Amino acid sequence: MTPHEALGAAEALAEEGVQARVIDAYSVKPIDAEGIRAAVAETGGRVVVAEDHHPEGGLGAAVLAALAAEPLADLHLEHLAVDGVPGSGTTAEPLDWAGIDAAHIARAARAVLEG
Repeated sequence: MTPHEALGAAEALAEEGVQARVIDAYSVKPIDAEGIRAAVAETGGRVVVAEDHHPEGGLGAAVLAALAAEPLADLHLEHLAVDGVPGSGTTAEPLDWAGIDAAHIARAARAVLEG
């Protein structure tokens, strides 16, 4: 679900002239640490992690562990994750509530660009 939201955010950013890459880290154990480090280096240390569950032990932790192996001097990271227990609603409503929909992801990307 979150990769689709990230792709929507990338499309919105492209309309503003901002290029964004989306990596679907379908596995956090093991994670492609080398690929993550290369991608983050290519973006000048700008990274947004968006995950559709609580942050503890999830994708954000795996990305940070990958980056810690060879730290970057200039890292700007936004981590979007679920913080609380969502209620029921349409597909879009819980994503918005949790702050992990395309609009929130695009906002986080803009924030790391301002660095």
